[in-house]
Amino acid sequence: MNVRLSTLPVVRRRRPILALIAAGMVTISGCAGGTPSPASAPADASQWITSTPPAKGALDSVSWNLMLEPAKLDPAESANYGESVVLSNLCESLQTLNPDFSISDGLARLAANEDRTKLVYTIDPKARFWDGKPVTGEDAAYSLTRVWKPTGVPYWSTYFSAVTGIHATGEREVTLTLRHADLLLEKLLATSAGAVVEKAYSKAHPAFGTPKDPPMCSGPYRFVSWKAGSSVTIERNDAYWRGVTAKTKKIVFSFLQGDATQTTALTGDAVQGMFQPPFTGLGRLKEHGNVYYGKTLLTFYLVPSKKPGPLQDARIRQALFLALDRKAVAGTAFSGAALPGRSLVPSTAYGGVTPARSEGTGGSPAELEQAKELVRQAGSPKQPIVLVAATGITESMNQTLQALVEAGKAIGLNMVFKPITLGQYYGMFGDPKGWKAVDGDGFGSQWNLPVADPLAQFHIWGAPDDPSNYGGFTDRQASELIKRARATSDTGTRDELLSQADRRLFDQLPWLPIVEVSSTVYLNREVTGPPASFVNWFYPWAAHLGAAK
Repeated sequence: MNVRLSTLPVVRRRRPILALIAAGMVTISGCAGGTPSPASAPADASQWITSTPPAKGALDSVSWNLMLEPAKLDPAESANYGESVVLSNLCESLQTLNPDFSISDGLARLAANEDRTKLVYTIDPKARFWDGKPVTGEDAAYSLTRVWKPTGVPYWSTYFSAVTGIHATGEREVTLTLRHADLLLEKLLATSAGAVVEKAYSKAHPAFGTPKDPPMCSGPYRFVSWKAGSSVTIERNDAYWRGVTAKTKKIVFSFLQGDATQTTALTGDAVQGMFQPPFTGLGRLKEHGNVYYGKTLLTFYLVPSKKPGPLQDARIRQALFLALDRKAVAGTAFSGAALPGRSLVPSTAYGGVTPARSEGTGGSPAELEQAKELVRQAGSPKQPIVLVAATGITESMNQTLQALVEAGKAIGLNMVFKPITLGQYYGMFGDPKGWKAVDGDGFGSQWNLPVADPLAQFHIWGAPDDPSNYGGFTDRQASELIKRARATSDTGTRDELLSQADRRLFDQLPWLPIVEVSSTVYLNREVTGPPASFVNWFYPWAAHLGAAK
């Protein structure tokens, strides 16, 4: 009989206490009481915070670094560390993802029929674009249709699979009709998937989202300039329809890459703040400014490719998960800004879903023996298992994959770490056959959920043809549970179906959850205020940024 991960000691809890590039939270500290010291990351994700200390004064300008340069400033094609961190301050969505991961009204108020197959969004009559024009139902219908039926990259369209129609049903009203309820879609309209751009402007600017033709949105900041390869500048919208409360007039985004380059710029005050600063530099950064560990929707995974070979065998994936000392990886490769992966998605995301969790953190004598047994059951394969990474992105990825290689060798697997170029690495995401160019069995990815809902990840694994199901994982029973969960409006039924799906998926590990990564924020001692939780892709975080004194 196969040794399954479910035979390990597992803790099952009804309600966990709150944890390319792909794109949190109890109300403690920054919201209700003192902010925990940023000197070290708490060992329990429930102690990770939602907010940095509030700003006390105004600033003319702040310099901020992005992990990547934006590919395009278009919310319909926004799902990465470059564009999303900028657009979250420019473009508003029908609903709002708050720093505690709750969903509330944004540009619009939602009313639904009893079976939630008709979603009516009524836009606030005060809402205005930067050019002063009102935000209308036509603008919203146009924006959502661009996401539902994209002409470019389909970043969000898979979430719209239940949609049968999107129409402006009033001057300030847009209505979505669905073939069945979809509570996940309702949440997704608090992300870039629900962002509204001005229809007339967008249609008149065919290069919409590029440096030549920036977006026209309604947020608390407005676009100023984009110098390709150098910087993006935004400025406060002093005619903001909600009222101007932002304390910082201008933000200049750079896109310095590489751990050493970023750390030097941050410690030298050339850059005053950054989300997800380099883990290798956290020691120096703590001495120079403030490092905060926020509640998260981030996991670092080993993602199998579609390459035929040992990593396509669930027993080999289970064995690697058991063999790797994930606690050591969290402490070394991520400098303590992570916790060992115990469940498929971050603990913060489960809500009422009961997660399957491994009590062990890998690498113990008992776990190594179980791993070796799994390798024997899989036929002790000798074929090389090649793990690939673009070495210029972050050292934490290289160190993690190298640790996986050593863990695999310790249980009898033929493991290889292979550095590849950035273009080849992106090919692993964008091309189903991208693995062929590098002979890669798997790659590392710091992956985020867009909202705190495990279905946001499970729906990928439930559909072999989903563009993000990079390994083509398939399991008929799990897919059926996921399909049923997605189509119900009863939260109790939905939670139970997702709990069952989680247990089945955890036994097979479509992706290996190595560590749960904190939403880490670095601020020098002059600035403070933005949320610490992982909402900076969709929440107007810069509106809270200001002087520390």
